[in-house]
Amino acid sequence: MLGGVDSEPGSRSGRRQEINDRLDAVRARLEELRKRHRPADKGRAAASERLEAAQRRAAEAHVAAAQVLASGVEAFRHAAEAHERAASLHEQAAASGVGDVGEHKRQATLQRAAAADDWRRAERAQSVLSGPEWAGPVVGDEPGDGSPAADQGR
Repeated sequence: MLGGVDSEPGSRSGRRQEINDRLDAVRARLEELRKRHRPADKGRAAASERLEAAQRRAAEAHVAAAQVLASGVEAFRHAAEAHERAASLHEQAAASGVGDVGEHKRQATLQRAAAADDWRRAERAQSVLSGPEWAGPVVGDEPGDGSPAADQGR
């Protein structure tokens, strides 16, 4: 009943790996575009435009991934708070002698453990989000150029 989120299919670490794999594929494609040689100026301009578009899409994907991680942190914190409220209610019920006191105490203990797990998950997700890889790639510094720093004011 209180199985951890980490044990569910599509866990955060799996999603993080999927995001990293996609970013790696975009980076590999960017490298291919850089290495490609176009003899005509028109071909070079087109390649340059495609490269810039790919960089913008990579920056947008990076921002979206960071937003997903931030949402995960918030969700874990909300879950921890809910588990703490449930534990308090079970403790109150046990203290007042309502219902099966032993079961209320057991449920309170389980809810406290679930809250602690969720707090740890929130901290772990926050630390990942605070890591240097989430500082954001800077494509340029003009508004609308796809860089996370430039788009923050929107």
